[in-house]
Amino acid sequence: MRLRITLVAAVLLLAGAIVLAQGPRKDTGTTPPLPNVPDLPKDTIKGKPLSVDVDVVSFDLVVIDKNQSLIKGLEKRDFKVFDDNVEQTITGFASTETPLTCVIMFEFSKFSVYASDSYFFSPMIGFGNSLREDDWAALVKFDLHTEILSDFTKNKNQLFSPIFDLRFATYSESVLFDALYETMTRLEKIDGKKAIFLTATGFDTISKHTYGEVLKKAEASDTMIYAVSIGQLYRLYTENQRSPMSNIDFLAADNQLRSLAEGTGGEAFFPRFTNEYGDIYDKISKQLRTQYSLSFTPANLKKDGKFHKLRVEVSDLDLNKDGKKDGLKARHKKGYYAPKS
Repeated sequence: MRLRITLVAAVLLLAGAIVLAQGPRKDTGTTPPLPNVPDLPKDTIKGKPLSVDVDVVSFDLVVIDKNQSLIKGLEKRDFKVFDDNVEQTITGFASTETPLTCVIMFEFSKFSVYASDSYFFSPMIGFGNSLREDDWAALVKFDLHTEILSDFTKNKNQLFSPIFDLRFATYSESVLFDALYETMTRLEKIDGKKAIFLTATGFDTISKHTYGEVLKKAEASDTMIYAVSIGQLYRLYTENQRSPMSNIDFLAADNQLRSLAEGTGGEAFFPRFTNEYGDIYDKISKQLRTQYSLSFTPANLKKDGKFHKLRVEVSDLDLNKDGKKDGLKARHKKGYYAPKS
C-alpha cells in the first residue's frame, strides 16, 4: 500500500516557533543539549558566508585507496596541507573516534513520498539505528517550510516518534537549499564531529537561497553531508514516459545532491532497491568513524573575508605490501572563509 501521510494542524502552527537547540558540547557527558541558539545575524540569512575570527583552521577528512576502501592508521607525517596552493605546517593531528552530532533531514513533498512508495522512512530510520549510544541526533523535515520534528537527543525512540504523526504530504514544493543552509548555519555553533544525513529527490522549487549560495556554504562547512536520493527506481520505470527535458531535470537534481555532499567531504548515494540501504548505512558509519582531524595556522593569514581553497596530499604508500602503490586520496571540505578585519 502506498504510504499516505498528513500533517497535524497543531504541528503546522508550531513549526515556525521551533528552533534547533545548540546541541552537545565536547564536555557535556550525559547531560542534555544546551539551550536554544540565539537569533542568527541577518547577514547569514542573506547568504553571506559565516567566518570565525580565529587564526587556526581545523577540518576532518577521510582517506581512501584506489579501490575506495577506507584507510586507517596513518600518521601526521603522511599528510601535506596546502592553503591556496601554499604548503602549511600541520599543528594539530588526531585520528581518534569521538561522538557524533547528526541531523537526519528528509524531504516531505508529495513527489518524494509518491516516488519512494512504501519505503519512505526506511533510509532515515535505518541510518538512525546505526548511530551509537553516545551520538546526538535531531530530526528535520522540509517541504514548503523547514520543520524540526525532534531536537537533539540520544534516545532513538524519542528521535523518531514524530514520524508517526505524519499521514499525508501536504505540499508539492521543496526548499532543499534553504533547509540545508539553515541547518549548516546552526550546526556552526556546535563543537565536535558533525554530519547531515539527507534523504531527498535533489529538486528545489521555492528556496530563497540559490544553489550557488548553498554550495559555497557547503564547501566551507565543517559539517559533512551524506545524501541518499529518493525515487531512483520510480525514475527507472518512468524514464521512457518522460520528455528529454524532464530527464535532464532529474540528472540535474542528482548532480545537486552529489555536489553538495562532495563539497563537504561527504558522499551521495543513489539506490534503486531497499536491499542497498544496509550497505549505505554501513559505509557512512565507517566513514564517520574513520576520520582524521587536521589543523594549521595559515602561514600568511590574510583577513580579507575571502574563500581559501584547501588541498591535502597523502603519501602514496604500499600498505598491503603487494609491491604496488595504493593510490591514497583524501576527501575533505573544499576550503574556508578567512576572517575579515
